[in-house]
Amino acid sequence: MSWRHIVAAILVGGGAASAPRVHAQPAQPQVHIAVGFGVDTTSPPNHDILTLYRSYIAARQDTAQARAYWLESEQREWPHYDLLAPSVYQGFTHFTIVHLAPAVGLDSTYLIRILVSGVDDSTRDVSPLALFRVYATRQTGHWVLANALPRLTRGWHHDTFAELTFVYPPGHRFDRRKAAATAAFVDSLARRFALPKQLPITYYFTDDMVETLAAAGLDFFPIGSDTVGGRAEPWDRFVLVGSSSSGESYRHELAHIVLAPLFTGARPQGRILEGLMTWVGGSAGLDYAHLLPGLRGYLEGHPELTLERVLSDPPPRVGSLDVGYDGAAVLCALVHDHGGDEAVREFVRAGPTPADVLDAASRLLGVSRDSVDAQWRRAALQEATPSRR
Repeated sequence: MSWRHIVAAILVGGGAASAPRVHAQPAQPQVHIAVGFGVDTTSPPNHDILTLYRSYIAARQDTAQARAYWLESEQREWPHYDLLAPSVYQGFTHFTIVHLAPAVGLDSTYLIRILVSGVDDSTRDVSPLALFRVYATRQTGHWVLANALPRLTRGWHHDTFAELTFVYPPGHRFDRRKAAATAAFVDSLARRFALPKQLPITYYFTDDMVETLAAAGLDFFPIGSDTVGGRAEPWDRFVLVGSSSSGESYRHELAHIVLAPLFTGARPQGRILEGLMTWVGGSAGLDYAHLLPGLRGYLEGHPELTLERVLSDPPPRVGSLDVGYDGAAVLCALVHDHGGDEAVREFVRAGPTPADVLDAASRLLGVSRDSVDAQWRRAALQEATPSRR
């Protein structure tokens, strides 16, 4: 499960979505900021911090102006410095400050908790999107905003393997063997696709994605019932992972960071983007080979399913079975079987629509457009047999 794509699917009643990662922020409607019960807005620090947050929200459409309200050291560390922005600023207009008080254990720092919600115009029912944290701290004599992630994980353990640093909570039994293999995966994947030597990547993980998101400052976010998953931020070069069995070896999100240069200047189709990451890095805590039996069972029970449907409107994920991710991964593998890594590089840049993908697959596989479906289905069923794993 990838990060900022889940809420769009949940809002329309689906499962984990798989739209491509988009970093540009769309124009936002005007946000109404309310203050909840018991929040002090009269004392000088609280009043100033509330004013700071209101000013930041008002300035978010002007990048240069917004930067004036954020901690400079975090801006230097993360190009997209407001780490929760893609999740909490999705066009919802009702923001409520539910907590504003000194942050326990942090000097000259205040904690702000904010509820983001939608309100139905007719029933007035409230549907929460997120309950999240942001901090206010002092910088050169004035208040600025800061992220929760470095503050909530300040007591976590750090272990570095090559360019990959694992950050995990006290009490976790760290598996150095798995961690070393994951670091080797990062290096080998970059070399395989002739990409530059990797810059440092930070890998935050716990046994449960809900716990990991909380460490990032999301006290509530609608991820459904599946607590295994991850989030990747290629520009900021960190991943958030939650998995009790694959904590040190959840490679799907790392693949997003390593392979991001492949898509420079391109508009990849969302399912193919996720399919590539699933093919090289697995998904839902399983590697590619162990995802295929579930896909095979689904295809055998749904002979009417087309590849175009898989790319445009796949069935929702159930457990570890994500027909959109897994089906697209099979197509990437099929292209590779016919043309190697260079064909894959060309294929994943084909364009943003299913039609673009199918046209490229037809060309690279050397078959008619109408024959792509049959080749894809045959490959999925054959790859999933025990003799091929």
